[in-house]
Amino acid sequence: MKNKSYSRNRGFTLLEVLVAVAILGVGIIAVMGLFPQSLRAARAAAERNAAATAAGSALSQLRALDNISEMRAWINKNTMDGLTAAEAVYAIYDDTGASVTRLPGTNDVFRVTYRVKMTDGRYESFVTYVTEH
Repeated sequence: MKNKSYSRNRGFTLLEVLVAVAILGVGIIAVMGLFPQSLRAARAAAERNAAATAAGSALSQLRALDNISEMRAWINKNTMDGLTAAEAVYAIYDDTGASVTRLPGTNDVFRVTYRVKMTDGRYESFVTYVTEH
């Protein structure tokens, strides 16, 4: 005699398959929700990298200067107000600026801050210290 209950338990029921598909669907939707966040983070990182490269280039030009008057000329050139109309058209960012402050208690050490307005409206600041040779 064969056991009839044994042959009926060999597969999955429709309810079990639907529950498994529902669980899989929830998992896939959760993972898909992470993609926009990662794309935003990657774009922000790439933008900050470009700004850091531009600031590093500008600040290295500053560190190569010899005296205060050349430093002030550099500051005037490296603000959006100091750009000509043609240069402003090709500028990567809408608002850049540089400021110089003399460190207290010193005569020849300056803190230079190069500020860039990012496309999302926030500002990134890059700082270097220079001394008059």
